[in-house]
Amino acid sequence: MSPFRHNLLVSGLVGLIACGLLAVVGTWLVTNHILIPLLPIPLVALLTAIIFGIFSLAEIPLMVFAIRRLAAERPDNRGVVMVLNAFYVFFAAVYGLPVLLLTGSVAWGLALCALGLVRFMASLLFVQEPLP
Repeated sequence: MSPFRHNLLVSGLVGLIACGLLAVVGTWLVTNHILIPLLPIPLVALLTAIIFGIFSLAEIPLMVFAIRRLAAERPDNRGVVMVLNAFYVFFAAVYGLPVLLLTGSVAWGLALCALGLVRFMASLLFVQEPLP
């Protein structure tokens, strides 16, 4: 495994772990009734999850393309590529946490957070090491 692929794997895992930790904390807050959801209506949870899910899925090809272009432009960009990859994978929690905390729907919130796995796999599959 090349150093670029190894660093891409590690940065994606960092983002995935951060996403998972945020999902666990949000779930703990809701299930232990520490945080009372403002909109505990199932229809609101469903609509919010659908809207955020569409945005999250639509963002995947755009971000993969941006990361690929950034990696291909210059070898100096590799540090930025790794930070962006970690943030990109982590950002699934930014879509899942509002659903989890505002509606109290653990299932929909965790489903949106689980899109971090899809993002992680997409970056591993489609971001390639630039040619020298």
